[in-house]
Formats: sequence, C-alpha cells, structure tokens
Amino acid sequence: MVPLLRAVVVWSIVLATVILPHIEQAPGAAGAAVTQLSSYDRSSALSISKAKHNQAIQDAQVNQWTSELSQGVAQYQAQQEAMAEAQAAAAEQAALNNHPPPPPYIAKIIYDAFSPLGARAVQWAMNVAYCESRYHPNSVNTSSGASGLFQFLPSTWSGTPWASKSPFDPVANAQAAAWLYSRYGPGRWVCQG
Repeated sequence: MVPLLRAVVVWSIVLATVILPHIEQAPGAAGAAVTQLSSYDRSSALSISKAKHNQAIQDAQVNQWTSELSQGVAQYQAQQEAMAEAQAAAAEQAALNNHPPPPPYIAKIIYDAFSPLGARAVQWAMNVAYCESRYHPNSVNTSSGASGLFQFLPSTWSGTPWASKSPFDPVANAQAAAWLYSRYGPGRWVCQG
C-alpha cells in the first residue's frame, strides 16, 4: 500500500510541476484533463503494483520448486549410487562362493548392516543369507520356527535389540544378525555356505 501511495504522491507532484504548466488551458478543459490523468495514473500504478506482487509470488514458488527438485534429484542419485555399490559388493561376494547375488534391495540391506564390520563380514553375511533363506526375508523353517532373512529362532530373536520388530523385517533381521555376529562371531549359524 505504501508504494502505491508514494506513486500517487510522486505523480501528483510531476503533474503539478511539469505537466500542468505546459498544457494550454482551454476554458473549462483543465479540470477534466487533470481528473482523467489522475484516474489513469492511479489505475496504472495499481495494475503495475499488483503485477509485480504476483510475479514475485510466482518467482518465489518457482525457486522453491527448483530447490526441492534439485534436492530430490541429488537424494535419488545418492540412493542409486548406494544401491549400485551394495549390488556390486554382493555380486563380488556371491561370485566367490558360486551362488547368485541377492536382489538389489536385499544386497543393500545386508551391505549396510555388515559393512561396518569389514569386507569379510559382508562376504560371510551374503553366504549365510543365501544358505539360510535364499535371500527371502519371509522364509520360515517349519521344523525349527526360525524366521526371516538370517533365520532367527524365536528365543534368539527375543534376545536382540530388535525383538520389538518383526523377524520378517529384512532391515531389522540383518541388523540383528550383524549385532549377533559382532558379539559372538559366526558360530551362531550352522548353514554358512
């Protein structure tokens, strides 16, 4: 509102000091010309102000969308790179043991859980997950009741920090396996090939 008021004041001053002295005054015409010019200036200034305001809003929205898109693309690329890295590591480990690599999302889950423990731990985890469940997070051994990607017995699962989660959650199952491996070594699993 203040820019509009300022524009009206400036135009009034320009009108009074520059334009009116140069207009030849015809009898009765001066009042009408001033009224028409002032009315035009007010509506023109208002239109310009509204257009600038709308453009500023649109520019801000475009900038926000551009920023969100850039962040989303960067995050997606980082996820794809991490997935490719995990898949490559899984394929390399699987090739050492002559079994197929896990699906990419399972490879990433196992890699994320075991990579802090070293390359040998990742290789061991790939072997065990293949041997125990063929990389299927919903596997159940009907004779023992062992469940999930790393085939946890219910009694063992209840002793892990992930006991409140489902053993069929592949992330929780892999994290629990890495936790158990880091504390007790690989001897908790019979099927390791």
